[in-house]
Parts: sequence; structure tokens; C-alpha cells
Amino acid sequence: MTKITTQVTQLVRPYQFETVTKEVEKRDNDLVIRPTLASICAADLRYYTGNRRKEALKKKLPMALMHEGIGTVEEDSEFGYRKGDRVVIVPNIPGYIHDEIKYPTPEDCCEACKAGIHFENHCKNVHFLSSGFDGMTQTRLVQPVLCTAKIPDEVPDEIAVLSELVTVAYNACQKAYSVEKLNAKSKVLIFGDGPVSYALYAVLSHIFRLPAENIHVVGKYPEKLDRFKKATTYISEEDEIPEGFSLAFECVGGRGITQAVDIAINRMIPGGMIILMGVSEEDIPINTRDVLEKGLNLIGSSRSSRINYKTILEHMKDPEFQVMLSALNSPRSFIIKTPTDLNLAFDYAASRAYWGKVFLYLNKEA
Repeated sequence: MTKITTQVTQLVRPYQFETVTKEVEKRDNDLVIRPTLASICAADLRYYTGNRRKEALKKKLPMALMHEGIGTVEEDSEFGYRKGDRVVIVPNIPGYIHDEIKYPTPEDCCEACKAGIHFENHCKNVHFLSSGFDGMTQTRLVQPVLCTAKIPDEVPDEIAVLSELVTVAYNACQKAYSVEKLNAKSKVLIFGDGPVSYALYAVLSHIFRLPAENIHVVGKYPEKLDRFKKATTYISEEDEIPEGFSLAFECVGGRGITQAVDIAINRMIPGGMIILMGVSEEDIPINTRDVLEKGLNLIGSSRSSRINYKTILEHMKDPEFQVMLSALNSPRSFIIKTPTDLNLAFDYAASRAYWGKVFLYLNKEA
């Protein structure tokens, strides 16, 4: 085991970044990666603006933010990586990977890991970057080789960096597909008009080949819904939403979860499935009476597993999928050299004066 020195720019309290020098242990099965491009997630913004519970902020800060990112390998590895290779950094590190002494096998780790690689995103002993563990805003990141994915030459950086977001959407769809709730004839309802909803729309269309007329999206803003070009769209406060859906995805989060789930419950066929993906800091009431009456399935889906990344990167080689995903890029990106640059980027992201993902170029070489 060796020591690697890295400069880490941490969020020490809401709205304040500081850079510190750290020494990080590197095992034989780790890679040293220079983060190069990352995108800001809503979870990052909740830390930055202090919109997390006080106990969560106290427990997890100081911490380097950002878990959606890519980088380049710093040195050759016996695992087939070469210096300069581009990789996606998988932020979800199961317990048996980050601590093989304490958890020698998946079965020793937790019930989620015991259930198999497709369920590792729910690992009880997970280390998740930018959620209690330093994320992308550092000069050198030590990462288990099992939690990286090599980027194909055909995939540009600005598409590869969307891998984490797209795998989250794919993982949720896969849960429905694995229990035969998603097929080419499914009538699907998506709540939300942000990037997660759009990623779902792209995955359903391109990977699961769901006809556009079977995808219905409910949102608040016409200009955002316009991006879902071939789907049927509805303004939540104005339009009448039809019935007969077999599958629904809730991607709104916050207090809006209750309204979205209520509408979904009322529009579902008996035995339908509602997948919950939005995050709330509050307890959310749900109409369980009608859930029972219709025999509905409510499923939680959070994050994604490392196995999802290879699947998504293969699909990202398709130029048509790249065009579809490029719509997620926000109109403005930032080059990060100082903590002040991070403040500018996060202040812009927090302003919500845009649609899509804000890209941050890290450790940019002259």
C-alpha cells in the first residue's frame, strides 16, 4: 500500500470552499485518476446551499463535492489500464470493494450485495463519492479499479460525463423490466421535466425501444417539456391526464412527490408499478388506501450499480443516442482553477436560470 498526495477542494460549510492537502492510501487494486470533467447534481446543490438536515451537514462536511464525472488514468495498471486512458468514475463503492478485509465477499457485506451486482446500489456499507466521501474536486482521485469504466473512443467527454445520470435512469427502468412491468407495449407516465426525467425518456426510447406515443411526461414548464420532442406532455396544473398507465416514474422530489404520486395512483391500472426516484428532506404522505385498492407496486430506486455503466457506455457509442443526450448540456460550463471558480459555478447552478447539466472542467492542462 502506498500514499498518494492530492489537493482537495472541500465544501467546509454551505457556500464556502477551501483547498487542503491530503495523503490517501492506494491499494494494489486501485487506480490513480486525474478528474477532468464533472457535472453538478441536485444532491451537490443541497449541500452547497445548506438544504440538508443540520445533522447531515455536520456529519458529512467538510467534503469534496461532485459524483458525476470522468477522468484520465495517471499511471499504467496491471488491470489493463494505461496512462492517459479516459474512464468514468463510478461513485457507488460497495463495502466489499472498499474494505475487503472487513467484508471479504458480497455475502459478508450486506443483504443488498448478497442479492447480486444488480442490487449493489442499495449497499448498506457503501462509500458514495460526495455523500460523506470526497468527490471529484481534487487533483488526484484514488479509485477501486472495479468502480471505473473505460470510455470507448467513439464517446466524447461531454457524453461520457452523463453516464451516472443515465445509469440511474437505466437502473430504474431495469427494475420494471425484470418483473415484466416494462415492455414494448407499456404505457408509461413520467413526472418531472428536469434532467432525470429526460434521461428516463432517452433510455426508454433508445434502449428499451418504447414507442414515443407510449411515453407521457407531466411537468410544470412548457419550455422544459418542449425538450421531450416526441413524447406526449402535460402541464400538471392545467391539463387533464388520461388513465390506463401500467408504469409511472416519480422524478420531482420534495413536497411535489405527494401530488405526483396521487396523480399516478389515480391514473394507474390495477397491478401497475410506480417507481419513486425523487428525494425529499421531509416525510411525504401517500394515499395508501388507493394503493391497496388497486394492488399497486411502489418501488424505490436510488443511484446505480457499476455493472450498469458498461451497458450505458456501449449505447453511448450510437450517434443517435449521443444527439439525444446532448440536449442535456446546459448553455454554460466552467473551468475550475480556484475555490472561487467553484463558487461561481455552484451559484449559477443554484440560480436555476438554465435547463440541463452544468459542466465543470477540472485540472485543465495548459
